Amino acid sequence: MERNIVQELKKFEIFSDFSNAELRELKSCVYWRTYKKGQLLFVEDDPRERIYFLLGGFVKLIRDNKEGEMIYFDYIKSYTMFPYGGLLIDTKYHYSAEAITDIELFYLPTSIFEEHLKNNRNQLIKIVNKLSNLLELHENRIQKIPNAQQRVIQTLSYLMTDLGEEQKHDVVINCPITTTEISKLSGTSRETVSQVFKQLKQENKVSTKQKKIFIHMPEYFRQ
Repeated sequence: MERNIVQELKKFEIFSDFSNAELRELKSCVYWRTYKKGQLLFVEDDPRERIYFLLGGFVKLIRDNKEGEMIYFDYIKSYTMFPYGGLLIDTKYHYSAEAITDIELFYLPTSIFEEHLKNNRNQLIKIVNKLSNLLELHENRIQKIPNAQQRVIQTLSYLMTDLGEEQKHDVVINCPITTTEISKLSGTSRETVSQVFKQLKQENKVSTKQKKIFIHMPEYFRQ
């Protein structure tokens, strides 16, 4: 499917105030790609050669330790740029990126994108603001809460904020996240996650269907 690159780029916050003429100048450097579920876009320590702009689907960022245990992971939703961390500094990726659904994206060579940033004050401000928001989100995510059940609820709050889409009175998390992944994010067991979900469903706070999580009481999770 042919993409209108100029109009699609405008949907990304980083390019939202660009004129059509500015985006047309950038267009020749933009590449369009599709990946199937399970494909890797890059792996940890690969040269940091591309900046990605996700058009559709979901991507998971993963980092393992020497024992092969997952020590960091995050999710990327549509119309999000990644990676943000390391712009203008790093020469390698610090984690791997895996398509967890079929995806569609643009990418720009890192050298071209970063050179463009250096000459555009508004874009740099947007990058700084985005990094600040990401830092705040992740600081809240890693807060130590003694109660395991509350950690699961905190994780659902994080996922709702980061990935949720408003749908009438609900917030829907369309990203296919497994019980195992929620247990790793919350630092709890799968059994605890299952128990919390069972209770939340009984209280009509959440429901699940076709690998989607429906948040019926968003304010409960925002507290």
